[in-house]
Amino acid sequence: MRIHRFTDIMKMGQHATSIFLDELTIKPNLLLCAATGSSPLPIYQRLSMEAKKNPVQFEQLRIIPLDEWIGLSGVEGSCRAYLEEQLLRPLKIPSSQYFAFKPLAGNLEEECFRIQAILDKQGPIDLCVLGLGRNGHLGLNEPSDILKPHCHIADLTLESQQHQMLKGSSQKPTRGITLGMEDILASKRIILLISGAGKEEAKKQFFSQVIHPRCPASYLWKHNNVDCLVLD
Repeated sequence: MRIHRFTDIMKMGQHATSIFLDELTIKPNLLLCAATGSSPLPIYQRLSMEAKKNPVQFEQLRIIPLDEWIGLSGVEGSCRAYLEEQLLRPLKIPSSQYFAFKPLAGNLEEECFRIQAILDKQGPIDLCVLGLGRNGHLGLNEPSDILKPHCHIADLTLESQQHQMLKGSSQKPTRGITLGMEDILASKRIILLISGAGKEEAKKQFFSQVIHPRCPASYLWKHNNVDCLVLD
């Protein structure tokens, strides 16, 4: 794991964006797995700026979301609404190149199978952008005794139910749908962003390098191509 430390969030975002653009140059139809929340925002903002200067470079980019709140679909607070605002519209990603969850699907287990089939066809993920959760989660892979390998329905911890993304939403999801740990670890390259308040305990667990399902992010130490960007 390559650990990069920053005292300026803009420089952190610039470095992460450079990694992304290098990978995109190598593979223009790169499959990006995109997290939401405050951690990846500096990357997405810089990519929006890049798209204004050179929109052609994003024409073949494919995006799959990391997760979604069940019960929200395109409304305020949803992962889709966030990605549409921060990535899809600025980069002009067509719907055929964005593989969205359907969190209002009548049969959510079938929805998991549908997403998994898309990932099997389109993948593996070329670049996965992740943020460290306050409880050590990755996406909605919550701390547990056993982590699930593939796309699944997750019961949200109380901490996740109080996520900042949901503060403006009238609906308060108690479940989510997320790619699994095996899907994440199959990514060719991973960027882990660690920033924001209230993550001291999660950082302590992660940097102990003790791999345990109670800290899902710790499994990234098993991967041989991770850039960990830390805002000190």
